[in-house]
Amino acid sequence: MVTKTMTLKDILADEDISSKLSELSFEDGLKILDELVEKVESGTLALDKSILSYEKGVLLIEHLRKQLSGAEAKLKLLQRPASGKAE
Repeated sequence: MVTKTMTLKDILADEDISSKLSELSFEDGLKILDELVEKVESGTLALDKSILSYEKGVLLIEHLRKQLSGAEAKLKLLQRPASGKAE
C-alpha cells in the first residue's frame, strides 16, 4: 500500500484536520510545522489565514507531542531491567 505524503496545503485545505493528523508521521509533521511557521512569519498571509494557520499549527504541535510522548514511553519500557523494576 502506497501512502501519499501529506503537505502543508493538505493541512490548510481542511476545516477538521484530526483525521489527517492521525496519518501523519512525526518527521512529516515536523516538516509541515516548519513550513507553516515560515509561511506565517513571512507576513504574506492575510490576518484571517494567519490565525487559521496558527490554530492548525497548535493542533499539529499537540499531535507531535503525543507521538513523542509515546516514543519516550516505549524507550522507558525497553530500558527497564528484566526484573520489571524501573531504576
